[in-house]
Amino acid sequence: MEEHVYQSPGKSVISQIFKTLHQYFPSLKTHLASLPDSRRRKQYSTQELAMAGVCMFMLKEGSRNAFNNDRKDPVFRANYQSVFGLDLPHLDTVDDYFRDLATSCLEEVKASLIRDLLRKKVLQPHKYRGCYIVAIDGTGVSTYSHKHCEYCLHKKSGSGVVTWSHNVLEAKLLTPTGLSLSIATEWISNEGRANYQKQDCEQAAFKRLSIKIKKMFPRLPIIIIADGLYPTQGFFDICKRNNWHYVVTLKDGNLRLLQEEIALERRLVPNQKGESIAFHKDHRTKLLCHWLSGLEYKTHMLNWVECNEEVSVKNQGVIKGQRFVHITDMELSNTLCVGVSQTGRLRQKIENEGFNDQKNQGYALEHKFSRVSFPAMKNYYQCLQIAHIINQLVQASQEIRGLIKARLKCTVKYLWKRLMSYMLEVLVDRTELLILTQNRFQIRLE
Repeated sequence: MEEHVYQSPGKSVISQIFKTLHQYFPSLKTHLASLPDSRRRKQYSTQELAMAGVCMFMLKEGSRNAFNNDRKDPVFRANYQSVFGLDLPHLDTVDDYFRDLATSCLEEVKASLIRDLLRKKVLQPHKYRGCYIVAIDGTGVSTYSHKHCEYCLHKKSGSGVVTWSHNVLEAKLLTPTGLSLSIATEWISNEGRANYQKQDCEQAAFKRLSIKIKKMFPRLPIIIIADGLYPTQGFFDICKRNNWHYVVTLKDGNLRLLQEEIALERRLVPNQKGESIAFHKDHRTKLLCHWLSGLEYKTHMLNWVECNEEVSVKNQGVIKGQRFVHITDMELSNTLCVGVSQTGRLRQKIENEGFNDQKNQGYALEHKFSRVSFPAMKNYYQCLQIAHIINQLVQASQEIRGLIKARLKCTVKYLWKRLMSYMLEVLVDRTELLILTQNRFQIRLE
């Protein structure tokens, strides 16, 4: 009988990171090596400096100080060189470089990684009606009790307390399987707004973000999904101009005249509906959608879909009911309306698999990685997004999913804990890693 050879979970994750970088992002180091460099003393290359910033988030160190402390360990430094093939600089040196690096440079590197995935058709199985699903949403990155810089947003509470903050608007490519990959970022800030009377806002940031998306991915077929802030004339104009489809949440109080037209049309055509029932191990989910098409809103023709979801548990009946309403330019029918509604509901993944993961699963999104430099803060943010793209593909691989299923109560957080333990205690054999990629191999994503 063949003896089973135990492999540390930490070693398994290291191997999968190495294979993922080789398979999907072989050009990452080349992109980092071509970053501009205005330094006089150049002990480390731009490749080594930027990769250290990315790896701080890939390894979920949580802070520059934590990464610097591990850097002092000779085993960790040797393993870092074995896995990533680069020297590891002090994170203060990285911070000095990031303060002078144009904030668009690392974002272009991030976009190049997404283009690599698109070119390799990794995300093609997750297209809906020929388009990639891109969610738009904003989140806070840092807050202060004092004015951090001249670009901060600020708000005053009812008690007169002023809070200062830095926020971003993200465009993330989503898949039903749970991937949430940043393709473009726009900071919501007062940068370049001298003597402003009104602060920057999410709608204004979206106008800039849309230009950036179109420039980076000019021919990418896109469905934009967004929350109830977005059904406006300006949003519809931007999507039409860029030839993008959209599915956006319609709140009950929004677009009053359109809501009145919807109420009237529903009485006239009550039988336009579609239904879907999904059976699970211990419950059943029923979706009942009503839809309307050809609704006039200023210069646009819109379609409307309402989905009522009921979750039933055996012997308990209906335990949860939810209602979702969306506006779209996509064709609707009794067979298409459920799919359009479910596409619109994918927006929650930018909050859960996107922002929530980055805030609570070791990436420390809200940590102040650079307390005094806004440009450096932006560059750390892009490093985080690059690391999150790589880690999501690692976690989605059959190898890592299988490891989680095979080990009782094993989580992604636990695996990264074992990863760091291995990096600190056991020397990694780089030759063994290279052997993994000498022959052709395939990474299967779940």
